[in-house]
Amino acid sequence: MATRTTRSARVGLTAAALLVLGAGVALVGASCSYEVPPLDPYYHGCPYECAHYPEGDPERAPNPVYAWFGKPTEAPSCASVGLFDALWEGAYGDLKDTAGCPRCLCESRPCLPPTTLEVYSMLRPEDKGCDEATRSYTFMPAGWDGRCFAPPERFSERAERVVKLNSHEPFDDHEPCRAYPAPEDVAETWGIFAVMCSVDHRALHWCEASDELCLPPKPEGFRTCIRVGSVPDDPPVSCPPELPERIELYQELDGCVPCFCDEVEPRECEMTVSTYADMHCTQPISTRPLTEDRGECVDTPGEAGTKSVSVAVVSEQRATCQPGGGARSVDPLQGTGARVYCCEPAPGG
Repeated sequence: MATRTTRSARVGLTAAALLVLGAGVALVGASCSYEVPPLDPYYHGCPYECAHYPEGDPERAPNPVYAWFGKPTEAPSCASVGLFDALWEGAYGDLKDTAGCPRCLCESRPCLPPTTLEVYSMLRPEDKGCDEATRSYTFMPAGWDGRCFAPPERFSERAERVVKLNSHEPFDDHEPCRAYPAPEDVAETWGIFAVMCSVDHRALHWCEASDELCLPPKPEGFRTCIRVGSVPDDPPVSCPPELPERIELYQELDGCVPCFCDEVEPRECEMTVSTYADMHCTQPISTRPLTEDRGECVDTPGEAGTKSVSVAVVSEQRATCQPGGGARSVDPLQGTGARVYCCEPAPGG
């Protein structure tokens, strides 16, 4: 990696190791005559807004999430507001005395384009394979449907040619069937329901001030929260003035058989990935099949280097899914996976 040691560069190497899109990387065994290119300008400034971080030390404090609270039947998805799902966060609170086990439902998942692309670039003619080449990563925009995508900086603008392109699916989106509790039953079981969304962690620490974080715009109806502990928290956590409301949330309901899905008929997907030599997907380099398997590699010929990419679903047959679980197993019911959050006051509150 280039020897520049600004704070943003250091964070990019640790907290965002998979997000070094376009950054110059020194190759193992590189000759002394080879000059490592400087880091791309995209990695030296916040593309959103630098906001004061209430805990004072964003390097050690938990990352913020944007939270939506309301009826399960009206809940937005994180992708619908340009955010990412915050995995392992709580979603339920205030278990009702009359709670029962929600019914289990299944969603037949569509064929989804990759959420992360990995590009191996040859910077020198003597480089023969991916093990000797620079790797660059980028996350696709939330809810990406495969249309033309070019990152803020090129995949490999200094590369002589691209060697491979990988796709990686997150586990939840890769499965053909997704089990979930019936939203109307969740409303009868819990008094609080939350949708927790992750902000863009690529740029989180790209502010010059140590007590600021680079945060994207907050969608309407969402609140900023930070996870500060677990339940029971001993001693109790005091929330900062900026995030005064303390909320306990749980991940699951103990006492009910977990929801699951049986894949009665398998899903069939046929997708292609196309790479382009320009930023607008008008100068094609190659189009190749892209399988559902994680880590699929696609060789890209030519000397132009990849500047943009698109994915197309050629054919799709969704799986037939049969829900299971949801039966009551023990008494009493109780929440598990407890989390304690400090949140902004409710909008208008």
